[in-house]
Amino acid sequence: MTARHRFLLAPSFARLIQRERGGLRHVEGFFPEQRDRSSWVRLEENRGLLILKTTGPHGEVEEQTEIPMTHAHALLDVCAGEVDYTRTVLPFGEGQALIDEILRPRILHLVTMEFSTEVEARSFHPPEWFGPEVTGDPRYTHQFIALRELAEAPEIPLSDAALNSLIDTLEGRFPAQARMSTSRPRAKQVPVARAKAQTSGETVKVNLDEIEQAMMREMEKTLQNGRPE
Repeated sequence: MTARHRFLLAPSFARLIQRERGGLRHVEGFFPEQRDRSSWVRLEENRGLLILKTTGPHGEVEEQTEIPMTHAHALLDVCAGEVDYTRTVLPFGEGQALIDEILRPRILHLVTMEFSTEVEARSFHPPEWFGPEVTGDPRYTHQFIALRELAEAPEIPLSDAALNSLIDTLEGRFPAQARMSTSRPRAKQVPVARAKAQTSGETVKVNLDEIEQAMMREMEKTLQNGRPE
C-alpha cells in the first residue's frame, strides 16, 4: 500500500524544476467510475500500463500491468476521459517528489509525495516551496480532472522563502525531517527532454544563480500584474 500527500504548485516553480531536471510525458485514460475501484491506462514514452486501484478495509491498493503499445492506444480510444501531463521526478531527501504539469484538459501543477506507510506520511512536513495541500480533495486527482474537469485553478502565492527552499532542494540540501525513507515509483522514469546539455560525455550544469534571478524577475512581474491600477 502506498500513502500519498498531494499539494498544489506554483507554475513558475514547476517550470524551473522541469528546466533543471527534464520530464516524461504521460497520457492517462480513465474508464467510468465505480464504487470501490477505478481503472485506467497510462501511455508513457515507450510502454503502456493498465492500472487498477481498489479500496478496501486497509486502504487503497494499486496494481499495474504492462501491456503492448497497440493495446494501450486502443484502450485510450474507448476511455471516458483523458489527462495529458509531463512528470518530473525530483529526489527529495531519501525519497522523491513527483511534479506533474497537467496540460490537458486544463493547465494545473501538482506535487505528490509517496510513502510506503501511513506513519511516514503523517510525519512528513512539506517544504516552503510546496503549495496548499489538496490530499483530501478529489477535485485534484487525475481521475476527477479527466472525467469531470476542474472548474478553476487557484493562484499559488510566491515568496522569497519558497524560492530559496526550492533552490535548496535542487542543490540537494534538505531539512532534517525530509531525510526519511519513502517509496519510489515502480515505473522507470526516462526524461523526454533534458534540461542539462551534454558535451563529450560531460554534463553542463544549469547556473542556479541565473535561474534564481530569472525567477525573482518573474515573481516581481506576477506581483505587479496583481496590483490594482
